[in-house]
Amino acid sequence: MSEFRQNIATGEWVIIAPERSQRPDDFDRTKLGGNTAAQESHSATCSFCKGNEHMCAPAIYEIVEGKDWMLRVVPNIYAAVSTSVTPTRVHDGIHLKAGGYGIADVLVECAQHNGDITTMSLRQVEEMIKAYRFRYNEISNDPAINIINIFRNHGASAGASLRHPHSQIIGCLVAPPHVTDQIVYAKRAYNTWGTCIYCTIIEDELNSKTRIVQETEHFIAFCPYASKSPYEIRIFPKRHSSHFGMINAEEEGDLAYILKQVLTRLKVLLDDPDYNYYIRSVTTADGMVQYYHWYLAILPRISHYAGFELGSGIFINTSSPETCAEELRAVKIPDLPPSITRRIGL
Repeated sequence: MSEFRQNIATGEWVIIAPERSQRPDDFDRTKLGGNTAAQESHSATCSFCKGNEHMCAPAIYEIVEGKDWMLRVVPNIYAAVSTSVTPTRVHDGIHLKAGGYGIADVLVECAQHNGDITTMSLRQVEEMIKAYRFRYNEISNDPAINIINIFRNHGASAGASLRHPHSQIIGCLVAPPHVTDQIVYAKRAYNTWGTCIYCTIIEDELNSKTRIVQETEHFIAFCPYASKSPYEIRIFPKRHSSHFGMINAEEEGDLAYILKQVLTRLKVLLDDPDYNYYIRSVTTADGMVQYYHWYLAILPRISHYAGFELGSGIFINTSSPETCAEELRAVKIPDLPPSITRRIGL
């Protein structure tokens, strides 16, 4: 039977309706170009490929090995925001507007056109996390920036326009209600109970273990109790931390490990589905607070929203998060070489 479930960290409701589900092979998996392994490692027309650096703006961050670069961060030349406009807010009749002020980076994750986080080395993924943190903290220094969104689009239905593996980092002038309402809700919970609601959720997931996908020394990955869609996964640091810029060196390595492993589980189980992931933190003005906890959310694009979801704001999830987590845990994937952190088995 279906049931309503509430996300206690946001107040949002979802409907878990397993009887409406189909087996994973029946989900819609429209992908960008099919299997990444079938693509060539270099494209003469791709602006992110090695040798085509002149097609991009000059790099603002780069990891070089010998004479070759491993990773690059470049300004997005097609950005929707720019620092060349004024951030001043002004009235337009009864309305409010401001210049499209912001900072937009593209992180080219590797030199290989057919690369992917699941096939990159652990060190490459760790350098990617380090680049996220470096640019997050750099962009935070701009007093006009209120929110920094780090995200990755994988596949056509997830909004990816280029095959070459890349992420984006965008700092915006405004923090929308979609973000601030969640922060206000968490602050209200802290003022009521005196504890971080996300820390409470993490403790509950560690105790129940039914929705955990993978656990490491510093992180936990699980399918949320009130998941909005099948196989939604959230990765939380166990240490309380309200913004991503506070991640330390050991946590960077551990996050690289668990992110690579979890995405590999999704790829094997669901045949390389399109997905989005994003990192959610407090606004830059909030800084370090006790009532919020940053996290990385992974949303496979294997279901579609329809009239009920759009009209009510209540999402219908056709797979229970407990079942999704069990299936993901059962995926047999090779463990990665040991690193500085201790891996935890369930």
